[in-house]
Amino acid sequence: MKLFELRKELKNLFSQQSKDITDIDFIISEVLGVSRTELALIENIDESQEQEIIKYAKIKLNSDIPIDKLFKKSYFYGLTFYIDENVLSPRQDSEILVQTALKYIHERNYKTCLDMCTGSGCLAIAIKKNADIKMLATDISNKALNIAKKNAKFNKVDIEFLKSDMFQHIDGKFDLIVCNPPYIASDEIEYLDKEVKNYDPLIALDGGDMGLKFYNDIHNELRKHLTDNGMLILEIGYNQKQPVVSLFNDFNFVESVSDLNGLDRVLVFTK
Repeated sequence: MKLFELRKELKNLFSQQSKDITDIDFIISEVLGVSRTELALIENIDESQEQEIIKYAKIKLNSDIPIDKLFKKSYFYGLTFYIDENVLSPRQDSEILVQTALKYIHERNYKTCLDMCTGSGCLAIAIKKNADIKMLATDISNKALNIAKKNAKFNKVDIEFLKSDMFQHIDGKFDLIVCNPPYIASDEIEYLDKEVKNYDPLIALDGGDMGLKFYNDIHNELRKHLTDNGMLILEIGYNQKQPVVSLFNDFNFVESVSDLNGLDRVLVFTK
């Protein structure tokens, strides 16, 4: 079968059901084992490939499962990650945190980094892959840590992993601390898209009252764990800049970095 004909048919089906048509190329590229940029070079597919593509397309059409959870694979900062229902799917917006961290690591010659709430390990692994820095990554979930370890091994980076409820089991100080904590307010969880609330773990979403619980936890212990020249980089929700900056008013607010939609996404603080 001509690939362009199948793509056209599937795009019509997805459009009719208001599904994201970009998922089609994800499906096709995964089934064929090529990158999405290489799809333009493929003219024909065989019957088994056609049936495999249609199988996954039907699953996506008849469910709310996110495309990366369907294939248990996600792409982040040019790297490949295994994911499942035990970890948050990496978001493109979080690449802003990695970019910001790498900028300051290189500017300030940082040597140590702590990534809390590591989940799939995407932040720690992307930073470690692009910087010569000693990395410790922590999470409260054993299942998440097992996935993060698997991703670190796959991406060939040396990271120490530790089970810890925020700073509970963490000793020492770090030049850089990064964190993308759960920051959805508890009373907003039920209004999230089905792809998020039904397939991402609640523990990775629920940030308590106003979504600020974990920022409070970080603030309360930060001075014990940040070197004198150290830096904290946080991911936040679109409307949380002011309350988080106010919470850390006894630290120096360095900058806010916007995401691709122009929304405040990353906050940077020093002692």
